[in-house]
Amino acid sequence: MGIDELRGTVRGAVLLPGDAGFEQAARPWNVAVTQSVGAVVTATDAEDIAATVGWARRAGRTVVTQPTGHGATGDIDDAVLLRTGALDDIAIDPVRRRA
Repeated sequence: MGIDELRGTVRGAVLLPGDAGFEQAARPWNVAVTQSVGAVVTATDAEDIAATVGWARRAGRTVVTQPTGHGATGDIDDAVLLRTGALDDIAIDPVRRRA
């Protein structure tokens, strides 16, 4: 299951090692930690998040999130790093118990 399927699904950026901007997008706030992720997705909305998680599940890949780069760890080799820092609103549906 190739990453091109994901690139065709999300509106945000999908970056792979070697792509322009990948190193910057994969870099955590704590620059002493190296994150060897396999891809970085910058989500623009909930649909991007759902598409990324669904693709990763089908592809057998792990998804880790970092809104701003805090909480970095070095144990996420080949994971898909999901950046959510561009999201700027939230909708609460108390009846369906969803946010």
